[in-house]
Amino acid sequence: MFRFLKNIRLGEQGIKYLKYAVGEIILVVIGILIALQFNITKEENEANQAAEQLLTGVQADLKLEHERIDFLYQYYTEITDGIQQIILNYQGKENNSNEELGQFFLSTLDFRKFSKINTNYQTLYGSGLLQQIEDKKLSEEIITYYSKQFLEWSLEIYQEKVNALNISNKVLFDPIDKLRPGTQYQTIPNFRLDIPDQYSSNFKAFIQTPEVINFLVDLLHQAEFVFNNLENYKKTNEALSNHIQKHLEQ
Repeated sequence: MFRFLKNIRLGEQGIKYLKYAVGEIILVVIGILIALQFNITKEENEANQAAEQLLTGVQADLKLEHERIDFLYQYYTEITDGIQQIILNYQGKENNSNEELGQFFLSTLDFRKFSKINTNYQTLYGSGLLQQIEDKKLSEEIITYYSKQFLEWSLEIYQEKVNALNISNKVLFDPIDKLRPGTQYQTIPNFRLDIPDQYSSNFKAFIQTPEVINFLVDLLHQAEFVFNNLENYKKTNEALSNHIQKHLEQ
């Protein structure tokens, strides 16, 4: 083949056409390469923009979680303050009224949960954009944050301990007292009950039973884990949010 081409004798005009054809081919190849590079750059820019939008969404989710953590900290602080007050009455170191003791005790039966807002994270992870972020430390930090469930687990155990006390069959406790005294419950359609202004249960005697005191002590033990996790989650939440902010500002 090469010998055949070597033996071909081109005239001056033929050489010009050959040079022109080769030049055209080179220009086409260069054009294709430029177009490919343009498309690659465009796709990378679009991926980066999508990742940044999702990171902005993750940061907004972290802010809402931060507010939830602050709420839960204050909420369980009030509950544990009430538990301590009941135990102090049990020890004879405080002397609260029956109404106050009722409020302290019934607040322990309420609990609030926590769950991460992870829609943006799931989209970021599922799309593969998280793995494409150049800051690998940030990617690992995000995955670690959304993988941990320590606060959720500690609150679930707290809930289980609350549900373990069956007060409905206690002679000293009137189940109607679960309704807030004096409240009209106006948002409930056709509400007709007349709720008294004071509790019917004798909470002064109720809190003296060993079962109730053991129940309250167990809640205090579990509350310690809840508070530790709330504080740790708040720190990691703030650190991750700040890291995302620095990444977006680059």
